Amino acid sequence: MERGQYRKKSFSFWGIFALVFSLFFLFQSQLFAQGAQKIFNDVHDEYFDSLKQIDYPMVFPILGKGAYKRGYDLPYAWGVSGIYFTQRQEITIEKTLIGFNNSEMIDVSSLIKFGPTIANTNAYTIRPDLWVLPFLNVYGIIGGGTTQTDVTLLSPVGFETSQKFSVDSYGLGATLTGAFGPIWIAWDNNYNFADVEVVVEPVPAFNSSLRIGHAIPDVNHPERTLSIWAGVFYQIIQNDTQGNIAVSDIFPGFGEGNFIAMLNDWADGLPPAQRVVVKQIIGKLEDAAEGIDTSDSYIDYKLDKKVTAPFNIILGAQYQFNKNWMLRTELGVFGKRSQFLLNLNWRFPGFKKMK
Repeated sequence: MERGQYRKKSFSFWGIFALVFSLFFLFQSQLFAQGAQKIFNDVHDEYFDSLKQIDYPMVFPILGKGAYKRGYDLPYAWGVSGIYFTQRQEITIEKTLIGFNNSEMIDVSSLIKFGPTIANTNAYTIRPDLWVLPFLNVYGIIGGGTTQTDVTLLSPVGFETSQKFSVDSYGLGATLTGAFGPIWIAWDNNYNFADVEVVVEPVPAFNSSLRIGHAIPDVNHPERTLSIWAGVFYQIIQNDTQGNIAVSDIFPGFGEGNFIAMLNDWADGLPPAQRVVVKQIIGKLEDAAEGIDTSDSYIDYKLDKKVTAPFNIILGAQYQFNKNWMLRTELGVFGKRSQFLLNLNWRFPGFKKMK
């Protein structure tokens, strides 16, 4: 058979990489808030002047009373968001090491060549948050979802494969906000961890985003606003990922044919250290093809990887129905990452100060 005839095989020795590439998905934590703001519209002068007369009774945000005295409208301090997030981004693998059943790992980076590696993510997240200060919001992240990674291998054999499984995530973050006339700025930063069964430890990511926007008030209801913004998003992930996967989990129903023979021919030309480990793995693939139990056989791996394009542009909008309910959406465009977010936020005042 020609090499091209092996493309799109679902399971093979190299299916291991499709599975571990899925670890590169880390749920983006794009919760941000506008914070204290003024609406520069004469129609609402009476409303904002009335805020200066309020004796702010709530514990949070700290310094809330001073913000009201200066004519700023504050969001309710406490909130919780339900978020749907989907993303597609490209990953670059810089180094690949593999082993078999706790053997010494060997570097196969120079022996394989990958085409584009694309991670597709769908995530569902709950995020409680609190305005500690009129310009500082802190929040937690807990959620889950699925990730699918599509891998193209160019050599030693050519094929495409895909793996999909579930991921849990958790993390912490903070947003700083400020207003300059009718323009507001929000700078959001967080650490988020993706917990995947086949990885030794949760994989961390750092996400940072800067947004500049403007709030447009409803003529008849000053608490009802439409905000629009543009900004930039940046992400880095832990550059090394280590774990192990059972051969029986990765290669169920591995088919017979010339594929194993082709891998053996390739392995015969490897240096001694690489040849020993690769031959062990290929042998277990052959056992699986013949129906022999391989549940006690594990492939160990360690990968050095990075997000191919850490920056991209974000565009978004939020409609505030009132001070309790807000609906937010955002698109990530350009670069080698695209994303979409839909966020429903519910807020409440919290606790009053002790007298």
